[in-house]
Amino acid sequence: MFEASPMAHEAAHEPLPPVPPPCVIDEEQFVQIYEKNVDVLIAVAIRKFQVPAVDAEALAHEVFLSYLKRKDDIRDLHKWLLGAICNASRYYWRQHGRNIEQLDTELAAERPDPASRNVMEIMAAQIAAGEALAGLSPRYQHILRLRYFEGYSINEIAEHLGVTAKYTQKLVTKCLRRAEEVFNASEPRKKK
Repeated sequence: MFEASPMAHEAAHEPLPPVPPPCVIDEEQFVQIYEKNVDVLIAVAIRKFQVPAVDAEALAHEVFLSYLKRKDDIRDLHKWLLGAICNASRYYWRQHGRNIEQLDTELAAERPDPASRNVMEIMAAQIAAGEALAGLSPRYQHILRLRYFEGYSINEIAEHLGVTAKYTQKLVTKCLRRAEEVFNASEPRKKK
């Protein structure tokens, strides 16, 4: 006859281990996180790691699936997402046997990075804007920075300065004219 082992008898009377709670997902919160970060993750995979766009999107989705599994353990979501897409992109190339020497330089020249398009003109304009801004009074610099670098509206600047919106519009125009004068004064004279 078959007798139960002593351990089986003890196991029958021990309470079962607690069942982990189901993963509670706040769908609205997840949608906000997804919409805020998906484009950044795809861009990192494409620009930094040259992962093809279709695969970069798939990697981003894998990162979000991984986030759902680990969401309670993540302290800094933005840093975790960036680290996860970098690791996923590296793993992608390990799986696909990437060899940098085999990249076709002619093909790369045909498809330049959009971020580097017109870089010389943009840099020249930024340098000129910086020089013109440096020649202005601190108040004018502050107003132009608020309007054009920080994206404040005329009404927000007016509220910040404690003046009317109409006066603020005139003030911004005056600052721009003064910046143009400073810029034109610093431009080298052309020989006739």
